[in-house]
Amino acid sequence: MNNLTTLAHGLKIARNEADEDGTLLDLATLGNYANRPAILGETGIGVIDLLADKHIAETEMEINGIEFFFSGGSAANKTFGWRILAWKTANGMARLAGIGTGILGTQAVVIYPLVPGGGAIAASNKFWADTLVVSKKNWPKGIETTGTTALDSAASIWMDDAGYRFWKVEITDADGSTGDEAGDIAAWYGYW
Repeated sequence: MNNLTTLAHGLKIARNEADEDGTLLDLATLGNYANRPAILGETGIGVIDLLADKHIAETEMEINGIEFFFSGGSAANKTFGWRILAWKTANGMARLAGIGTGILGTQAVVIYPLVPGGGAIAASNKFWADTLVVSKKNWPKGIETTGTTALDSAASIWMDDAGYRFWKVEITDADGSTGDEAGDIAAWYGYW
């Protein structure tokens, strides 16, 4: 008899809270496996390695899906853009899985989820995105979002990981000096 199980855990950092990415990964010249950024470590900069988190064998992951949340800004209703990229286990190209936009809602980040180095860190004037829109996608099983309309509760983007091991989140259009854009944005992930 087979039992369906779902992995349970806390959120992990996918991208440290920072201003928009000044340079996006150039798929035309750096989109191969050899140019994949370093594994996300204590710095909060780099790529997520799903195989390192939960695996059965060297190339067999127990993880079937991945979910992303976004937080940051200094006020609700600030906007940002996002890009999600993925790589297989070895010797392949980077894949731009999806592009979209987000809006921070009124649900405050009280304590940050798991952060590099561990420990509980209180947040001040930081908000969870409550609106996430997928504007372009290039993924074999689709990309879903839980929050296309503002409900003032944390929204997420989720997808089947389709066997992709490495993930990178990039933030665009989040220049806090514009007045409308969010400024510093963090990305978090969970899996099942």
